[in-house]
Amino acid sequence: MSDKSTNGDVSLSMDDSSNTMRFNERTLELQEVGPDTYLSVDLWRPKGNRGVFGGQVIGQALSAAAKTVESPFRCNSLHCYFLAAGSNTEMIAYEVRRVRQGASYCSRLVVAKQSGRVIFMATVSFQRPEPSVLSHQYVMPEVPPPEDLVSREELIMRGESEGDMFKASEVSTLPVETRPVPSKDKNGLPLNAIWLRSRGDMSELGHCHHQSMLAYASDFALISTALKPFNMYKRESKYKLSMLVSLDHTIWFHEPFRADEWLLYVMESPRTASGRGLAFGRIYNRQGVLVASTAQEGVARGVNKDSDHTTLEFVHSVSKKQDAKL
Repeated sequence: MSDKSTNGDVSLSMDDSSNTMRFNERTLELQEVGPDTYLSVDLWRPKGNRGVFGGQVIGQALSAAAKTVESPFRCNSLHCYFLAAGSNTEMIAYEVRRVRQGASYCSRLVVAKQSGRVIFMATVSFQRPEPSVLSHQYVMPEVPPPEDLVSREELIMRGESEGDMFKASEVSTLPVETRPVPSKDKNGLPLNAIWLRSRGDMSELGHCHHQSMLAYASDFALISTALKPFNMYKRESKYKLSMLVSLDHTIWFHEPFRADEWLLYVMESPRTASGRGLAFGRIYNRQGVLVASTAQEGVARGVNKDSDHTTLEFVHSVSKKQDAKL
């Protein structure tokens, strides 16, 4: 993010819930400009990024698709592809195609364009809620509660947020608050966890808006988990990052949730190879219910100062509760 805000003249105070809610709405706000066609009103390009923040494009695409679906249908999954970097100097047009409308499920295709060029595509599935006698999930890892952890802003001010290119003042203007879960691991395990929640009270907003806001937030820290084994932000590391760009992003919504209540985002990366990194995420509410799952692949290119290019190998198990401790 540059020193000049790309979010218009919205005034955000961390202690002003009404201002914050309006800011959140603006982040995902769309203008209808034609039949099933919508235009963004706000775009944010993070500092150092080639284009606008991918999570915002995902959230806006989901919002656009949801505008073409009747209640009680709600999103159960979306699969996204980033085709080109988006500019923050021109708003994005989202064109929605109503692919199928069934009794239990319906499907939408969203194409995002700038200057007539396709930069992003998403297929979105919506389901009519139904009861099920079949239910299982991975247990939520045992981590400190968010109240006992330090915010990302404070970590930056302390100089304890390795590789973070943002200023604390810039992070405080984001619509999502995050609190990283510290890890005692010294071996570069490809694991990561953060608590996150939307700033402000979203109780007056519908479930679709909560899903879109979580879609926005789900892009934080996910693909960077694939870089954890290489300790690139440590001075003594033999690896240097040259490119990290998202290729695709998938979200599955399992249960209803509140995006303005604390959610635990647990991430892991099983593989980095062939110039790409892969990461998976699980999102839990405070009660330990797995409410959403994510997956992302991205271009991950780097330079190794040594000639040894041996694959780093790790053992990770989630089969027992005690193995779920980070």
